[in-house]
Amino acid sequence: MKNTYINLPIRNVADTDTFFASLGMVKNEQFSSEDTTNAKINENTFVMLLEDKRFATFVGGNPEAINNNLTIALQFDSKSEVDAFFEKATTSGAVDVTKDSPESEAFMYGKAFRDINGHIWELFAFIAEMPKV
Repeated sequence: MKNTYINLPIRNVADTDTFFASLGMVKNEQFSSEDTTNAKINENTFVMLLEDKRFATFVGGNPEAINNNLTIALQFDSKSEVDAFFEKATTSGAVDVTKDSPESEAFMYGKAFRDINGHIWELFAFIAEMPKV
């Protein structure tokens, strides 16, 4: 496997570009148009952000009806990296949707936000070895 592209519906390219730029994600002009934009998460992972009408052509349906059971999880190296990214997101208009998770708090630290287009992003860092099952 070479690269990963996550396709998500959005409301407005300009607002979405501003939001993802505030998170430090670089826009890839090669995969952008008037109704589509692209943000680089890391060297091999990208998020394709398509306005609703364009996204509907990808999935053959209304984005509102299919966009409610998805979270995107990003792993960081430390609590401070999670907190810094979370702070950038909430300062840029994202909403804190972090929930307590007692079953994982002993080995994992996390925060979550809903972005300006309604997508939920989970941010986490392992703070201890995961229990063996």
